[in-house]
Amino acid sequence: MFKHVKDMEYTVHVDQPDPRFAVLLLEQFGGGNGELKAAMQYFAQSLGCNDPKIRDLLQDIAAEELSHLEMVGECLAMLIGNVDNIPKDFAANHMALLGGGPLLVNSAGVPWSSAFVNSTGDLYTDLSSNAGAELRAKLIYERLLQQTDDAGVKDMIRFLLSREESHNFSFMQAINTLQGTGVNKDFRDSDFSKKYMNMSTCQGDSRGPWNQGNEFSYEENPEQKYGGPAQYGKDPQAVGGKEVQPGYNDHTRNNPQYSQPQPTPAPNQH
Repeated sequence: MFKHVKDMEYTVHVDQPDPRFAVLLLEQFGGGNGELKAAMQYFAQSLGCNDPKIRDLLQDIAAEELSHLEMVGECLAMLIGNVDNIPKDFAANHMALLGGGPLLVNSAGVPWSSAFVNSTGDLYTDLSSNAGAELRAKLIYERLLQQTDDAGVKDMIRFLLSREESHNFSFMQAINTLQGTGVNKDFRDSDFSKKYMNMSTCQGDSRGPWNQGNEFSYEENPEQKYGGPAQYGKDPQAVGGKEVQPGYNDHTRNNPQYSQPQPTPAPNQH
C-alpha cells in the first residue's frame, strides 16, 4: 500500500528559472540511471524476493527513490518557470508545450523504458547491479553540479548524491550477507575460473591483483594450450543417421535428476 505525504523528503527551492539546466536535469527524471529507473528496479526485485530482510531493504529504498523522483520533478517545474509566453529560442520547448511539467525522457529526449530495469531473481546479482546503479546516479549528480550556479538547485543535488552514497553502502553491506549463495555459490571452484587469459600481443601487458595473486594463473598464449583450428566444413550432414530422430533418448545427458523414458512393453502375443 502506498500513501502520498504532502511534505517532501527534503525541501526544494530554486533561485531563478533556468530552462537550459532543466533539460540536463531530465537525465535524472526519465534517464536510464535516474530516480524512476531506480524505484522501479528495486520494487520489481522486491516482489520476487523471498528473504524478508532484503525485501524490506529493497522496498524502503524503492519508496525513497520515488520521493527523489518527486523532488527532481518539482525542481524541473520551477526551473522551467512561467510558460504562458515562451520565446522561440526557449531551451525547453518540448516541456513548455506540455504546460511546463517534466517529461519521462532523458536529457536527449529519449523516452523512459522498462528496458532500463534489471531484475534477475538472484539476490547477489541484483544487489550488485543496484550498488553499481547508485554509483552511476551519484556520478551524474556530481556532473550536474558543475552545470549550475543556482544555490538552491545545488543544495538539492548535494542531498541526492549523498543519498546515492548511502544506498550504495547499504546494498554493499547486504551483499556481504549473501556470500556463498545464488550465483556466488561455488564461485571460482574450477581451474578455468582461476585463470587470466592474456589476449594481448606485443608490449604493454599490465599486471595487478586482477590477474596475479588471488589464486590466479597467468596464461600467456591460451590458444596454444587449449585451442585448435576451427572445424570448418565438418558439420554433421543432414542425412546419414547423425541427426536427432523422433524418439531419440540422450543416455549421456549430464543431469542426474533426469529420468529416461522407459520403452512401452510390447503386448503379449497369443
